[in-house]
Amino acid sequence: MFTSVAGRSVVVTGGTRGIGKGIARVFVRAGANVLLTGRDKDAAEAAVDELAGLGGGSVGYVLGDVATAEACRGIAADAVSRHGGIDVLCANAGIFPDVRLRDMTEADMDRVYATNVRGTILAVQACIPALSASGHGRVVLTSSITGPITGFPGWAHYGASKAAQLGFMRTAAIELAPMGITVNAVLPATW
Repeated sequence: MFTSVAGRSVVVTGGTRGIGKGIARVFVRAGANVLLTGRDKDAAEAAVDELAGLGGGSVGYVLGDVATAEACRGIAADAVSRHGGIDVLCANAGIFPDVRLRDMTEADMDRVYATNVRGTILAVQACIPALSASGHGRVVLTSSITGPITGFPGWAHYGASKAAQLGFMRTAAIELAPMGITVNAVLPATW
């Protein structure tokens, strides 16, 4: 267990905008060495420019789509190369395109599940060796109240994906506990 994140290595998937950038901001201010991931180079560079110098920590980025195992392995390897390991993974990457159930296509569903569910699982898988090596690995998933607690018109596929993340979290927490890795989730709400 650790009480300070100063000097720790933190990966924030989907960290180039929105909630992910907010998460990264808190870690950088606390002195962590943060690696942001995203798919958009301009957004990544803008986020790094905005967050650099906020605290004692460093911030950088690597481009990658969490929907692929290869990209997730590359993200984990990059964090280990830059920071010597991974202490915290914030599996935050997520999409929420608006489409009503009656109009939803298989492609709409596949796109959301690929990022929100498969991307979460693949990111955790890729980081397990480094999180375990740290002796105190922490995984925090960004789920949502939409799905497990409430619904929202146009987000049936998104809600299902966020509920799936919580199912994954419960089993991952059990499996990874013997390695000293904790797995938790936050459920933000939009008001």
